[in-house]
Amino acid sequence: MVGTVGVFLATCIRAENTRGEFENQAFSTYTEARMVITKQGESYFRIQNGEIVLLIDPTNQRSVRGADIILNTKTQTEPGEGLIIDHPGEYEIKGIRVQGTAANEEGETIYRIRWDDITIGILGGVSKEPEAKSQLGLQGVDVLILPAGGKNIPASIAAKIVRQAEPSLVIPWGDTKAFTKEMGSSPETTENKLTFKKKDLNPKAMKVSLLSEN
Repeated sequence: MVGTVGVFLATCIRAENTRGEFENQAFSTYTEARMVITKQGESYFRIQNGEIVLLIDPTNQRSVRGADIILNTKTQTEPGEGLIIDHPGEYEIKGIRVQGTAANEEGETIYRIRWDDITIGILGGVSKEPEAKSQLGLQGVDVLILPAGGKNIPASIAAKIVRQAEPSLVIPWGDTKAFTKEMGSSPETTENKLTFKKKDLNPKAMKVSLLSEN
């Protein structure tokens, strides 16, 4: 089994400086995405674009039904529907490019995905600050989903990660009050879902959005 995993990882993981290759490969088929993001549980998020559904850290086997891609940042999901990714590496399914990077010594994984014309950074439920080298893949993403405060990354560290990544849209979970204080922002409302296109994101005016659990 160890040998099989080793071959799998050797096949999937490229050299350290993969971010440039990941972003710079020419793709002429990108279309305008219309993302719908909802929060289903702590680090459990659902992202839909058209008919394709991606789940982040789903909590049980029942919840993964109908998903096309499942990304786990700190746990493994039993085999079910869709492609399950819980290791570092580069993957592509249904036009979605996924780059997973080892986050820390805890064996956790963070992700950068390219879905049509939108890039999303995902820290999910990581419990400790990702190593500096791992955070390089988060720079310049359009959207960043991350834990902030509580039992996971402290709010101050989460704010530092956000400032370094410079996303247009930040979706925190955890102690969001402490996080927004660190960021010097105060969203007026908590929303049930976020729906947006690339043109709705302003890289010069970072926005923090809070989602309620569905």
